[in-house]
Amino acid sequence: MSKPARYIRHVKVSERHGAGEWTAERLSSLVLVPLALWGLWSAWALSGAGYDGALDWFRSPVNAALLAITLLISAWHMNMGLKVIVDDYIHKPSSRTALLLLIGALCLLLAAAGVFFIVRLALGSAPLPAGLGA
Repeated sequence: MSKPARYIRHVKVSERHGAGEWTAERLSSLVLVPLALWGLWSAWALSGAGYDGALDWFRSPVNAALLAITLLISAWHMNMGLKVIVDDYIHKPSSRTALLLLIGALCLLLAAAGVFFIVRLALGSAPLPAGLGA
């Protein structure tokens, strides 16, 4: 009985936790399918609405919430996918850790900025000027 425990210690981290990550990736993919279809339908519906129509669309709480959920799940899904690539192809521990931290920070920044602007538009605030006011 002790041999399998000893064997598990010599297995790479990604191989020990792969089943949970695989399941999370598949679940996020399944959730993104209807959200992507909703996004395509929304884009089609907005195609001739103009700027004011787009602002009205953002001001709908349902649309703003679904868009924010789509963005958050997409960023999470992207983070998981890029983590698998780094785990599979980067073998130097310090490089792997640095890349995973960078990827995580970029995904978090993307999600936070996206939700910030979605909330800003949903509440009726004007978008920031070009160059973020600089």
